[in-house]
Amino acid sequence: MGETTEVLNDHTSFGTFKPVGHVLLGLKPEGDRESLIAALRDSGIGNESLTVFTPRETVVEMKAMIDDASLLAGFGYEITAMRRLLKLSMEGYRWLLVKVDGVDAAQAVAEVAKANDVALAWHYRLLTVEELF
Repeated sequence: MGETTEVLNDHTSFGTFKPVGHVLLGLKPEGDRESLIAALRDSGIGNESLTVFTPRETVVEMKAMIDDASLLAGFGYEITAMRRLLKLSMEGYRWLLVKVDGVDAAQAVAEVAKANDVALAWHYRLLTVEELF
């Protein structure tokens, strides 16, 4: 399972966070990340598909990305989403990024996440970001 301090920078487009082919799961500060990870593994998702990052990492990277985002980014949903992620990170949300192979896999991840009290699930597709719940 990947755990990095530069996870956000590894998934950018025009200077904004856009991890195409992934589902971003947001856990409230009191959420049980280990139970969620175990449930995802039980559903067939391997460690290589999971990347964990903390609020501290997210706040530092997200602030820098928002400050440095290109003018093109200012017109899209991505910058709005980044501001929302920054706000939630400052409230202590923890994040799990799950690599998926298409819409059906994203829906399966969302079902596991919903059953494990995840607060936010977004599927980053090539041209859109879909809020799964």
